[in-house]
Amino acid sequence: MCLFNLDSLLVSRLVTREEIADIIKPDAFSPFVIVTGSGSRFSVNHPDFVGLPPIPEEVDPDIPSFMIVYTKNGVPRFIPLENIQEIEFRPAAQ
Repeated sequence: MCLFNLDSLLVSRLVTREEIADIIKPDAFSPFVIVTGSGSRFSVNHPDFVGLPPIPEEVDPDIPSFMIVYTKNGVPRFIPLENIQEIEFRPAAQ
């Protein structure tokens, strides 16, 4: 179950790999911020700055699902999906 409002997605359960894949599709992309349970914030302003590994979680349930967010300097940050507390959507740049 997820809680929605106009500007963010509050996550009350584990975000799935498929949900993240839908959010980061280039054709429907909208900038967003990942907020983790520890309060860390990761901005994703373009679909080139985010990725999912090519290994589906069904292959091996012991492999934690994660996403990769790249900083503006190209430094990768690995974020386990279980740590995502909130996804804040931003208006697309004009």
